[in-house]
Amino acid sequence: MGVRVFRFLFLLLAGLLAGAVLALGYLAYAYTRDLPDLSQFDRLRLTATSTLYARDGTPLAQIASVEEGRAIHRGLVRLGEVSPAAVAALVFSEDRRFFGHYGVDVVRLFGALYAILRGDLQGGSTITTQVLKNTLLRDLAQDRSLERKFKEWVLALEVERRYTKAEILEMYLNVVPWGGNAVGIKGAAEAYFGKDPAALTLAEGLYLASLVPAPNARYADLKGVRGRMRLLLDQMVAEGWVSPEAAEAAWREPIAPRGWRVRYDEEGNLLEAELVDPEARILRQLDYRMAPHFVLEVRRFLEARFGREKVYGQGGLRVYTTLDPAMQRAAEAAARNARLPDGAELALVGLDPETGEVLALVGGVRREGDEYNRATRALRNPGSAVKPFVYATAFEEGWTQATLVPDRPLEFPDPSQKGGVWRPKNFSGTFLNREITVRYALDLSLNLPAIYTAQAIGVEKVARKLSQAGFAVKYPTLAIAIGGASITPVDLAAAYAAFVNGGYRVTPIYVKRVEDAQGQVLYQAFPERRRLFDPLVAYQGWDLLKGYVYDLGEKGLAKGARIPGRVVGGKTGTTNEARDLWFAGVTRGLSAVVWVGRDDNKPLRMGGREPSSSVVNPPIWREFVAGALRGRPGGDFPPPAGLVQVGIDLLSGQPSQGGIKAWFPQGKVPVPALRAPPSEGAGSLQETPPAGAEPTDYPPGSNEEASPTPPPGQ
Repeated sequence: MGVRVFRFLFLLLAGLLAGAVLALGYLAYAYTRDLPDLSQFDRLRLTATSTLYARDGTPLAQIASVEEGRAIHRGLVRLGEVSPAAVAALVFSEDRRFFGHYGVDVVRLFGALYAILRGDLQGGSTITTQVLKNTLLRDLAQDRSLERKFKEWVLALEVERRYTKAEILEMYLNVVPWGGNAVGIKGAAEAYFGKDPAALTLAEGLYLASLVPAPNARYADLKGVRGRMRLLLDQMVAEGWVSPEAAEAAWREPIAPRGWRVRYDEEGNLLEAELVDPEARILRQLDYRMAPHFVLEVRRFLEARFGREKVYGQGGLRVYTTLDPAMQRAAEAAARNARLPDGAELALVGLDPETGEVLALVGGVRREGDEYNRATRALRNPGSAVKPFVYATAFEEGWTQATLVPDRPLEFPDPSQKGGVWRPKNFSGTFLNREITVRYALDLSLNLPAIYTAQAIGVEKVARKLSQAGFAVKYPTLAIAIGGASITPVDLAAAYAAFVNGGYRVTPIYVKRVEDAQGQVLYQAFPERRRLFDPLVAYQGWDLLKGYVYDLGEKGLAKGARIPGRVVGGKTGTTNEARDLWFAGVTRGLSAVVWVGRDDNKPLRMGGREPSSSVVNPPIWREFVAGALRGRPGGDFPPPAGLVQVGIDLLSGQPSQGGIKAWFPQGKVPVPALRAPPSEGAGSLQETPPAGAEPTDYPPGSNEEASPTPPPGQ
């Protein structure tokens, strides 16, 4: 009887075991017959955050990649780029037998099987299976099923066969989600502690490790996380992972995750913990540390150059920009301190006149988060800031700074004007009613001499030159000589660079180099320079700009731009009804422009009065340039061969030992006064108005801010 019972029980047990084996075999077959091809692992491309760097190599901004319509903050790292203490904390917390198993931890496996029998399908995860769960098996990540467990275990064994432990651990560090929109250790280190993973401490590593199982819930429970950290530290000491001294130091470290206000006692105990900003750990799709409008311009460049899929779908770009952080800080300080008309916006840009590299840029000041970049997008009339290009074009035709031009009333047929005649005027409505030098005409920023010059040399030539310089010229009319074209602040800075770099109009550059995540160069910028003026002509233009700043002493319209120890040159510009205020200037190392105006293009008012660019803009420019170039060499630009410097009387252009110093081409040094060549269109130009005629309005965008005054000593 006993033998039969024993045999029956044995056969029953064997049958059950065989059935279980068959059942497990069937389940294994059913669940693993459609396993993902592991070769996909080799081709797996992880999205990653792109990082923008300033010219000194410091991080400037980050552009998050996008997965399934959601911004993901992830930077791919090598294992050696993560703090060993943080790696140890993660491995100990998540899979302390990682280096001893083959993808499936037998101890955890039996625990997981027991849990399955109880209806709990969690447990048994290893670092290897977590890699799979967050990559090839991501579609099943939220599926608490036996199928997912089987697939994880089978694939984990194969992953362990193909890859080293270091490679698997590196994969893990790049794919594990850490709550918010942080994925991977680099994103987590930035999101929670604002640092690089190489700088993570043991305490910070333990904090991040404690978040992994349920990062969003645990982030909101700092007290609970501290308890988990204490437990892990005690276990690490017990198992020989860290020394008691290192554990105690880690416990006493007063970590403060982003968004939390915390207070500890000397023993490391948490006294106060308040979550003051739950969104602090969320990194925006475009996260910048400074220069928001510059960063937006770089983003536009990347999208245009590489496409949105490359920038947001793949990401991982390393973008090396032209921005100089010290100069940018100077620009932002000058913008903050600026005294602006009511409701006015401001744009400021500084670039290298030799290369066109944009070193600093402010695109607006009134609204936080405003993405409209006035420095690169605001196409506005430049007012008298265009006049140096008119006179430089005349220099190409043989004129000099001493050439005489009339400051008398002129009139031109124009059907759009009242009475069919355009009668331009100077700002004051008065005229000197005599001939003066080109140099003095610019010093006073008079309109009539500039218009006469354009008429005399040919307005088509002036229009072509302005187009080459970057101005938008709709029609070749005489109004372009006093600001009737349009240009952006950054393009005006690029155009003014031609006066000091030998005559080249430079193309603004924002990005020097772009690399992919592996360091392969995808883009390399080279300066683009287009000949605008002959070097001799360009330097005479520079001499005009210096004269505008210094010739008239305290009566000078740009006296506010002077910087002790530096030689500067520039030109103001004010458009009709003071809708736009400009100052464009150059000095050693910088071509810079300040624009002030309203987005709605309404006339500006300051204290109820119409402001002048000579009052508003030069002080802003001076503060920026002085700060940006502090500690850098000043001095003048050396003249090219073929020019000589002589003293002339500013009004008449006659040689004068006590006059201003000006540069002239050899063979064109003034002797008797040079008169302007006759106008090409003399038939349509009258140097005296008809009887009883009075000056009328300017064409749009041609107003100016100065009234004629005699030169010093006259």
